[in-house]
Amino acid sequence: MSDQKLYKMRTVTSATGFSPAVLRAWERRHGLLHPRRGPGGHRLFTKDDLTLLKLVRRRMREGRSIGELALTGRDELLAEARALTPVGTPPASTTEGPTTMAALQARTIDAALALNGPGIEQALDEAFALVAPTQVIAQLIEPVTRKIGDHWAQGTCGVAHEHLLSGVFKHRLRKLVETASQRSTSRPPVLFACLPDEQHDLGLLTLAYRCAQHGVQPCYLGPSLPFEDLETACNQVQPSAVVLSVTRRALYDSHRSHLVDFTRRQGTGTRILIGGQGTPLEDTGLTNQGGLLLGGELSIENLLSELVG
Repeated sequence: MSDQKLYKMRTVTSATGFSPAVLRAWERRHGLLHPRRGPGGHRLFTKDDLTLLKLVRRRMREGRSIGELALTGRDELLAEARALTPVGTPPASTTEGPTTMAALQARTIDAALALNGPGIEQALDEAFALVAPTQVIAQLIEPVTRKIGDHWAQGTCGVAHEHLLSGVFKHRLRKLVETASQRSTSRPPVLFACLPDEQHDLGLLTLAYRCAQHGVQPCYLGPSLPFEDLETACNQVQPSAVVLSVTRRALYDSHRSHLVDFTRRQGTGTRILIGGQGTPLEDTGLTNQGGLLLGGELSIENLLSELVG
């Protein structure tokens, strides 16, 4: 055995924020880690392992998946890691034991209720390390968002807790959208935005990411976008479609006349699709101008059937 310094599992989990279960899974599935074995059979990680893991954590926070990073290969990742300066302060250590999505849900909720942003980030890191991004969205981001909403309705958390959680989730989803968009086709872009005064855009971000995975080129414009700015964006990028989201019927009704006028001005060149819990079952004034109501669920299946056939 060489004289290179070796690190116990506890030290590596403390320095990187990845749990023992995640590290063992990566060793088994991807071959990125090359731990040695101590006299008792326990894992001893090299400095190269530690260096590589810190880069992996950074890249995952930028929206890359462990599967993508593994395809790059250990040697290339190590070369990239050595060229970078150290990143930030290491996160707190994690605990031994198997990691499940249910456990990560609970940890994320606990961290949100404690206003512990790094704790939310760490749980997300582990989730993305264990499963594909679409599974993280379905099994962690969406259910945790609903549960925190339930806490708010019951008076057991405040707006600050919701804002912290959604801010972390949105940041990660934006990174996923950016990464997926780089792989999208050269089709005309599709604009994604919320109606004016609509602040809830987590579901729309998720849809933009899922659409990018299916070859759509998303241009994400975010919450509460005034119609004049949306129209300026349409004139500039000439999108094939505009996807709008609204979660409250009162917002839809208050902006309906502007929505109908905007849809009319776009004509047949740009499709206007509106969805979310605030949309009515029907609106002939809108549909007569070429707009399409996607319904309250705004499902990825319905959206893709309209965008890509």
